[in-house]
Amino acid sequence: MMANEAGAKAQKGLASFLMGGLGPAALVLGIYCAVSIILRLSLPNALTLDEAEQSLFSQYWLLGYGPQPPFFNWVQNLFVDILGISVFALALPKFLTLFLCYLFYGLAAREIDRRPSIVAFAMMSLVTLPQVSYMPQQDLTHTVAVLMATSLFLFGLFRTLARPSLFSYAVLGLAIGIGTISKYNFVLLPAAAVVAIFCETAWRSRLFDWRVLVTAVLALAIILPHAAWLVGHVGMATQGTLEKMVDPNAPHGLVRVMKALLSLVLACLAFGGLGVVALSVAARIKALAPLSRAQDSHTRLIGRMMVVSLVGVVAVILITGTTKITERWLDPYLLVLPLYLVLKLDRAGFDMPRVFRRLVPFLIVLMVITLLPLAGKTWTAGLTGSANRINIPFADAADRLRGEGVPVGIVAGGMHLAGNMRMQFPELPVINLEQASGEFPDRLVLGSPILVVWYLKPGHDAGAIPDLSTVPAAQGRRLSAPETLHLPYYFSNGRQQLDLGYAWLR
Repeated sequence: MMANEAGAKAQKGLASFLMGGLGPAALVLGIYCAVSIILRLSLPNALTLDEAEQSLFSQYWLLGYGPQPPFFNWVQNLFVDILGISVFALALPKFLTLFLCYLFYGLAAREIDRRPSIVAFAMMSLVTLPQVSYMPQQDLTHTVAVLMATSLFLFGLFRTLARPSLFSYAVLGLAIGIGTISKYNFVLLPAAAVVAIFCETAWRSRLFDWRVLVTAVLALAIILPHAAWLVGHVGMATQGTLEKMVDPNAPHGLVRVMKALLSLVLACLAFGGLGVVALSVAARIKALAPLSRAQDSHTRLIGRMMVVSLVGVVAVILITGTTKITERWLDPYLLVLPLYLVLKLDRAGFDMPRVFRRLVPFLIVLMVITLLPLAGKTWTAGLTGSANRINIPFADAADRLRGEGVPVGIVAGGMHLAGNMRMQFPELPVINLEQASGEFPDRLVLGSPILVVWYLKPGHDAGAIPDLSTVPAAQGRRLSAPETLHLPYYFSNGRQQLDLGYAWLR
């Protein structure tokens, strides 16, 4: 009984603390992001897919790297140049960027309503979006960047509407530039905002203010270097994305469109369904009619932005033949949903401090739950038989390979393997054999030996070596007889193992 009372008091105390506004909410969310980094550092230094990509690409400062725009790569490279390549250097920029997403979101909410409880409510409600809380714990890099850019855009937008200034228009330009070179689909968001503002007579003049030129110039200055690269690399930049969006085996015509629209509806539910349910339960909503009627200029604007953005997604479906939309695609368009719901509840007359107090325990539990899966899956691989990429014993493999020779460079078969070799051999140049020759500078030196390493496919022996014809440094060299390396996954109790083939170019 006493424990229950103590727990209730702690919950009330935390809720009261959070209702202090931007500062207290930022502190709690900052601790959440810091714990995320600490948990990642507690795991082996084998890398997830996105981490491996960042590890490999951190060797280069380029205007473009492939299907994803380069903003997060540049941020990542800055940290690696300062700290050196490590799991910490990979985790820090990601979770710092995520924290900025929360912070800018709170600043955006404060431009609409300066009451501390509303600001904190909006910030903390972002935790109910799996794309903001759960998915970054699993992987993601470029997506985190576009989340941050979207929050920055909302801050610049609402500040421009409330108190236009050179600063607010500059923030908009900065956000549009960063967002566009974070994820290409971001461009629909400012377009939707223009339509939504034009429909609101009181704010229409903001679109014709001379300071819009500042927004445009700053955005273009940020975008143009990558855009110049993009002109000559359209196929490289779009091929991977289109392959994910379009199923070549899907039926044509109306059936294809209906399948895509159903995918969009499901993605919307997956993106915001938990948040809608959580806030509805906390507010104990009994009827939707009063909530639907409650509105003001801000809720109308936000509602229009979301609708216009989704109409734009439908247009993309019709034009490109897209058959699958994932919730990740909706990040720039629906990130504003929690703020919209908070404002609707407030405008409908709900007791917002009371609603927030009811929601806080759920938010804290949710934050804890989102922290657990990656570490839990890694540590329990021996019990479940379901390991992940972090269980792969790359550190042990690197030790074994070093025992056989000191390479001057590494050629690896595939992005994931190449990124992990870069982590284990930070002093060496590493190239991905699956990247076409000429896409990235060949950093391999002329010395010897060069280590060639690849994943063994089931049923294949080490003799099935990869094709090295696209590697200029391999030409004219002698390849040693291929060998194999078999090591058990970390925490797997021997139930899974890493199977590598390797050879030496001399």
